[in-house]
Amino acid sequence: MKKRVTSFLLATLIVTGCGIPEDSSPQSIQTIFPENTIPQVDSPTSEESRTFRIYLLDAESRLTPVARELSGSELRITDLINELIANPTEAETNMSLSTAVPVGLSLDGVSLEGETATINFEPGGLEIVEGDQLSEALAQIVWSVTETGDVTRIIISIDNEVKTWPTPDEGDQNILTRGQFISYAPEITDIG
Repeated sequence: MKKRVTSFLLATLIVTGCGIPEDSSPQSIQTIFPENTIPQVDSPTSEESRTFRIYLLDAESRLTPVARELSGSELRITDLINELIANPTEAETNMSLSTAVPVGLSLDGVSLEGETATINFEPGGLEIVEGDQLSEALAQIVWSVTETGDVTRIIISIDNEVKTWPTPDEGDQNILTRGQFISYAPEITDIG
């Protein structure tokens, strides 16, 4: 008998909809939740520009820092290399600044491991340049890439093969640093 009464009560609850009244048309209901529970995503804003330094060569083949500006918030090594390959601006040319980095230089990738950047170029760029122009181009690349201090050592490979490069201050090296190109360092003028 107990089973019949329980079954009857359960059937009654199911048929009556568990106490939710039936409406003839939809109605809005009040909620206890805040109106907007979906996280807001900021709409994309235009990228900010950033100023950074690259090193060009003056008439005496000394490195000279120049400011460049690009859009975006993150400075990448590829940006620096592309700026070194590009022709100097009119104002830089008027100041007798130039670049020894060959125009045909084509970047094939960059990887970072700690403070060491491995820069891979396609064949037909740095390895065909010789003598002073090669040393000057390497000095420009090393000083420009290590400017922020995030990268202190550079490995330059051609077609994924690590090369040994001549440095004016420490002989042939696989890992390049600013100290190896100190003879190209910008002149420091004593103010005061």
